[in-house]
Amino acid sequence: MKPIKILFILSMAFGIASCSSSKTLKFTKKADDVVKTESLKEFLKNNKNPKVVLRVTNTSYTVTEGEDINYVFNAIENQLLASGFIVRDRQLFNQIIGNTDNNVDYNVLKNKSDTDLIIELTKLDPKVKYSTNKYYNQKNEEKLESDYLHERYGASVEFKVILISSNQFAGIYKFNYTPCVEGCVISKSISELMKERKKKEKEGVQAYEGVEKDELEVFIKDATIKLVNEMRG
Repeated sequence: MKPIKILFILSMAFGIASCSSSKTLKFTKKADDVVKTESLKEFLKNNKNPKVVLRVTNTSYTVTEGEDINYVFNAIENQLLASGFIVRDRQLFNQIIGNTDNNVDYNVLKNKSDTDLIIELTKLDPKVKYSTNKYYNQKNEEKLESDYLHERYGASVEFKVILISSNQFAGIYKFNYTPCVEGCVISKSISELMKERKKKEKEGVQAYEGVEKDELEVFIKDATIKLVNEMRG
């Protein structure tokens, strides 16, 4: 083989290897937002195994139409049980509320439902978009993309807690899942990523928008553990 041809092949191979060299994405952890009261802390100090109900409304979550997310609610309730809480049936609780007028008497509600705390899932968003034009090379040096944004989905969940006996707002807790905090390695070049995006746009293929099911379930379990610790602490 001629030297010039060998040199050409080697340069092409080097070019391909350079294009696909690994890059690492990193996003800064988004802080949680917690507002709690001493009355709740005191109540839980005196009641190690409180009776709670998870309340969910149709406006509590942002998901694809028709998507079944009961696994999320089950994950929350299972973690509450594992934390020593006595979990009441949320459907039965909703029926009790539905049989009363709009001005709910919380003392009556407490007696009818035999429940101490309402933990309301006020918002669940599995489609929090994070984007950056920064990445880190193999030497952990920060670099910038000139014409491309790397995107990943995170999530957030928000709870409100009510002490039924006193009809007292006892706290609001927002927890965030930030992707790639420890780094996500990507190996495709910008040209490859852009070709994939154009192909999907041309074919009308819609990528799944949001955190994947398994990932979301892990986040919800961790968020519930944080919720319990914050309530008790």
